[in-house]
Amino acid sequence: MRLRQIAFVAQKLEPVEEALIDILGLQVCFRDPGVGVFGLHNALFPVGNQFIEVVAPNDPNEDTAGGRYLSRRDGDGGYMVITQCDDQAPRRVRLDNLGVRLVTDYQGSSFVNMQLHPRDTGGSF
Repeated sequence: MRLRQIAFVAQKLEPVEEALIDILGLQVCFRDPGVGVFGLHNALFPVGNQFIEVVAPNDPNEDTAGGRYLSRRDGDGGYMVITQCDDQAPRRVRLDNLGVRLVTDYQGSSFVNMQLHPRDTGGSF
């Protein structure tokens, strides 16, 4: 298992994006339209062979998981730790045995996406 990306959530995407570009010299490599289903928009920045992702609500008045998290934490901050592995099946069995619920369980043609419920992981998502 390896770290793939760290995701941050922000009230507004643009100021955080500008700060990462100005302070760290990073450049946006991708914007994933797929996060729109969660009421978000994003920017991804490569750092070595990992990524920093920043997401922000499309509409601050819309009820989204990202927006609720921003309200609970009272501001921008860390949101997700995303890992990658070649052997997902035994890890899934272990999660099932531990009683960890999945928020998302997607079987794609080239990848598997499991998002673990934050209440079952000590608050990380």
